[in-house]
Order: sequence, then structure tokens, then C-alpha cells
Amino acid sequence: MFYKIEIERFRGIKYASIEGFKQINLFFGKNNCGKSSLLESLFLASGLSNPLLPINVNFIRGYNKTRLEDLKLDFYNLDSTQPIHIRLENKEKRDLKINILEQNKKNVSLKTEDANILSNVEEERYGLKFDFKIDNESYTSQLRFDSPATTDVTQIIAEQYKEVLRCIYLGPKYDFNASIQGLKNILQNKDEHFIIEGLKIMEPRVKDFIFTDKEMFVDVGLSKRIPINMLGDGARKIVSLLTSVYDCKDGALLVDEISNGFHYSVMQNLWKILINAAVKNNTQLFITTHDMDSIKGLRNAAIDEFNNLVTAFKLLKASDDELKAYHYSLESLDYSINQEIEVR
Repeated sequence: MFYKIEIERFRGIKYASIEGFKQINLFFGKNNCGKSSLLESLFLASGLSNPLLPINVNFIRGYNKTRLEDLKLDFYNLDSTQPIHIRLENKEKRDLKINILEQNKKNVSLKTEDANILSNVEEERYGLKFDFKIDNESYTSQLRFDSPATTDVTQIIAEQYKEVLRCIYLGPKYDFNASIQGLKNILQNKDEHFIIEGLKIMEPRVKDFIFTDKEMFVDVGLSKRIPINMLGDGARKIVSLLTSVYDCKDGALLVDEISNGFHYSVMQNLWKILINAAVKNNTQLFITTHDMDSIKGLRNAAIDEFNNLVTAFKLLKASDDELKAYHYSLESLDYSINQEIEVR
């Protein structure tokens, strides 16, 4: 499991160094303090060989343009002359540098040492270059656009490296339909109780669920099963969360704004279900919130049984755009809550 990350020149973060991660990690702080950017940094470093990830995280934010100037939005102060640099440590050391690639020639160099950034607006060839290391073994991947007028892209993947880490990023507004295949795997493995426990947080009458015609139907004791949509967005979000924990067995799940779509009264039980699921599947959780009820819910759910698995960080952005992280154990978090520290 990851225990440290360093970030340089990514979005609004000039520099950050955070360590002391545990299995369950909560990041809280005011809006625009860097919570989402921190999760995105973790996501990029979890898929070192995939140069599409910066595009994907922009899609999650609701921004789907891929012009050269759009790619530069990920760079601190829009300055792409210096690379984004992310280092992530667990049992191995992951080191990722992301450069803008502007080519004035048709042949794309795959040489790691070729770090030249060339510019030729006339040909409009541009993209991203991933230079990454795993325990000092070096690799390169590229993403190339031949023109901003086309959606066709060329990926050149480092074939010598195969990513084995499973990581999923869930933004505040994620698609329930993406959970369907994971739910099928859960049913196939006879682990449906895993989902039913979670659904009972929203609807205690839930007995089971099935799939038919690519839809999920839930038995709540009526004359026939009803579509899960009828239980509301909260029920679908719980299914997506638990399915993702299951899919990320021995990996990591990143969740932005955990409390979106949930009433404050369910947060403690939601945390209990999530923590139990994470422990069962050996999944590391990185979760953000700006909501005090989410923090209280985590404290109340974990203080007795899971104290040694959980930690929290308050994020603040300094005047020089360094992201500061202040570590809270559950005991110190409890004190802070009692002092009514405002994080909204």
C-alpha cells in the first residue's frame, strides 16, 4: 500500500509532500485547496504507462477538449516548459514525469533521453510524453494528436512494462452503468451479500438483487422486484462505491467528495460498510470531503475497531502554492470536531 506522495507542478500545486498514509485515508479542507488534484496525482502515478490518464481526469471534471492549450491546463501556471513530476512510494518507488510533446517531424522518438520539446504550429502535431521509472527501471509512453480537428490519437505504450496495480477514480458525478460488469463479477463469485449490506443503509427492506436486460432490479418485499433507480441516487452510489472496492482488490480506490448524494444520517454506517469492504479486499482508500458530517461519520465508525487503519489529513494551500497536509489521528480528529473546526 502507498505511504508517501510528492507532487511538483501539477495544476494549482507547485509542490506537495505527504506521507503517513494508511489503508483508509481521508482528505478534508475548503473548496479549491487541492483535494481533487491530489487524487488525480495518485491516479496518474497508478497508471504510469497510460498517457491517456490526463485526458481522462479532465473528462471526469466535465472538460472534454484536447487541443494543445487544453493539455497545458494540467501544468502549474500553464507553464509546460517544466514537467509535471509525481513520485509515489509503497513497496516499490514510482516516478513519473509528464511533458508536452510538440513535434516538427513525423517520426516520434521513443528514446527516454530525448527530452527535447520542439514547436511547429504549422504541422499541429502535439501530445504528451510519459517518462517513468519503477525502482529505477526507465520506460517511455506517448500520446500523439495529429490535429486538434480530429479525435484520432496515437498511443505508443512502453511494451516492456505491464501495469499490475488496479486503481479506480470515482469523481463526484460518476456513471452507475460503469459498475455493471463489476456487479456481474460479484454475482458470479456469490458475493452479493457484499452489495446487499450496503443497500440496506438506504432501504432496510432490501433482500436481494438480480440483472435482466442490463438493468439492476432489487427485491424490497413488494410483489415484484423494482429497478434500483427507484431507490434514488444514494442507493446507486453505494453500489458503485462497493463494486469499485471489490474491483480494486489489492489495489487502490480514489473517491472525490464522498458525501455527495448522501444524507448526513447515513454517513457513519456508510463508512462502516466501506471500511469492512476495504479490509476484506485489501483495498487502499483515498477519499476527499469538505463536509463535517463525513468527518464525524468516519470518526464514529472507526474509533473503536479500525483506529489503526484510518488517518485523516487537513489540506491547506500556502501563499506560494505549496500544498500543506496536517495529519490527524482519529483521537486528534475527535478533539478537532469537538472544537468545531470549520472545514466547509
